[in-house]
Amino acid sequence: MKLFRVCLTSLLVLAVACGGDSDSPEAPDAGQTRPDSGTETPDSGNPLPDSGTETPDSGTETPDAGTETPDSGTETPDSGTETPDAGSETPDSGTETPDAGTEPTDAGSGNPDAGGPTEVNVIDNGGFEEWSGALPARWSGSTTNIEEVVRKVTTQPFEGVNAAQLINTSATHRRFTTVAKSMAAGRYSCTYQARGTGDVRNAWFGTDYSSYSSYTSVDSRSWTQVSYNFNLASSVFDTFELIFSVRNTSGDHLLIDDVRCVRAPEPCDSVSCEAWARCDNTTVTCKPLSGRCDDTTNCSEWQSCDATHTCVTAEDRCTRHADCAGTPETPVCDTASHLCIEGDPCAGVTCSNPATSCNPSTGVCELAEGACFTTYDCRGALPACDPATRRCVAAEHSANIIRNGGFENWSTRAIPYYGNNYVPDSWYGLDNGITDPGTEIKPSRLARYTSAVHGGSAALQFVVPIQVAERFTTEKFNVPVGNYSCSYRVRGHGSIRHRSYSSGGWSPQTDFVTVDSDEWQPVFFRFTGNVRDWRLFFYPSRSVADRDHLQVDDVVCTKD
Repeated sequence: MKLFRVCLTSLLVLAVACGGDSDSPEAPDAGQTRPDSGTETPDSGNPLPDSGTETPDSGTETPDAGTETPDSGTETPDSGTETPDAGSETPDSGTETPDAGTEPTDAGSGNPDAGGPTEVNVIDNGGFEEWSGALPARWSGSTTNIEEVVRKVTTQPFEGVNAAQLINTSATHRRFTTVAKSMAAGRYSCTYQARGTGDVRNAWFGTDYSSYSSYTSVDSRSWTQVSYNFNLASSVFDTFELIFSVRNTSGDHLLIDDVRCVRAPEPCDSVSCEAWARCDNTTVTCKPLSGRCDDTTNCSEWQSCDATHTCVTAEDRCTRHADCAGTPETPVCDTASHLCIEGDPCAGVTCSNPATSCNPSTGVCELAEGACFTTYDCRGALPACDPATRRCVAAEHSANIIRNGGFENWSTRAIPYYGNNYVPDSWYGLDNGITDPGTEIKPSRLARYTSAVHGGSAALQFVVPIQVAERFTTEKFNVPVGNYSCSYRVRGHGSIRHRSYSSGGWSPQTDFVTVDSDEWQPVFFRFTGNVRDWRLFFYPSRSVADRDHLQVDDVVCTKD
């Protein structure tokens, strides 16, 4: 059998090797088309350039119909997934296109052209995210009077991580406000979220309280939006406070969050005016403020417009008799015509206060010469005001509660630790311990001065060429009920200040007065009586010999 198979195989090989001519075993099958009959002719061979499997026009890689053709393939520039016009990133219709995408420049939330101006919340920390200690930052302003401190709530805030809880269980409202700030004039729309139980309403404070809105009763564990609108007719500088008025809280009390106030845009927002003018939203032009002017046409016919753009009385017109003082022949101002005319400015004027008389130049009741309402009016040689007669009197007058205020009387007496010294009577008060301070200046630094006095024959000289001021005081005495006006005169070269002490404690500390003059200058102050052991302190220092150091005279305090 094996021998038979070998012979059969050999016969097949031999038949192939010695086969017939070109027309029999290798003719093309019925599925092939051969134009010619030659085996290697240039037009009919297997590698035909026009009809073979790799023809340039109909093959799988043809430039026009293949899978990578530039016009219809998957990566074509016009219709593919990344085309510049229709793809997902196209500038016109893709998800990030500038015109129709989620963040377009014209239709998005921050659109400067078609979405309206960005709304700016003018309330700082309206979400109560920032806290300074136990209070929310930039809240609890000067008009806040809620008795229980506002609390931070971190459970279920409307937004962020915090909300504010307001507690006022009484039926009497209490205020919780923003800190004071400046606010531009305009109309404001406010919203905030509220939940819990209680009544809430709103107002604002500028220089006074606005009217309140109606109460909104809140009784829900879900957040509810509350609205409040207000109008500022003029700008408020450093005093505006938004007010939350609450009452009748219970349970979770009243929680607020996400406080927002937005100013409505106005035509004049883009217009800048001079300080003397304001933009009118109706005409969108700058118009002078009341009493101000661009030219004389903005003023009354008897006024002119000065260099500061202020309407003032014209040179030949008047508003009061004093304006006519320069024309003695016509001393009266006719208020109807604003012209100076003949007459008597004091005609028909009656002064009811005996301290006043009609001034013939002004036609107004003024303090008569030498008269006074308080010691503040006595600035001449007579420094004290007698409340009984309303006339200025000398420091030695009984109306002056400062004994020996003119330093006229001096005597020698024993001073602890310093022996016998010549000092002014009723002065050089001594202390009784830390809580009852007295004089600490050395008596040798005091001298009776007669070279120049303000009143009487003597004054007090301080010789203190040291930088540290030392106390010098009156002896203490009781002061009856009432308000007192005081003054003293000082001259020379140095520094001095004053203060008082009594059963009511220390008065506020005053600043040092720097003195460098031969002229007497007055220093005024006031205090309230109904105190015991009152005494006045002087603190002299830094005196210089070129003007005989420091001199003080006519210390007076009189009841108003």
